[in-house]
Amino acid sequence: MKHVDIRKLPAAAQEERRRQVIGLRQAGLTYGAIAAQVGLTQTGVFDICKRYAERGAAGLKTGQRGPD
Repeated sequence: MKHVDIRKLPAAAQEERRRQVIGLRQAGLTYGAIAAQVGLTQTGVFDICKRYAERGAAGLKTGQRGPD
């Protein structure tokens, strides 16, 4: 699957993609397998999982980028 720039998706789609990543990780898939399945890089998958481990569900929310 081609890599997707998750930043270009609507906020709701970004959060759904992140929830999908967490669900697959909890099911025991490797970072590489998840990346191939959802179209992200392994680093992107790892970063999502790390944020989830540190902040829980709040870590999956889309934050504001750039100045206010």
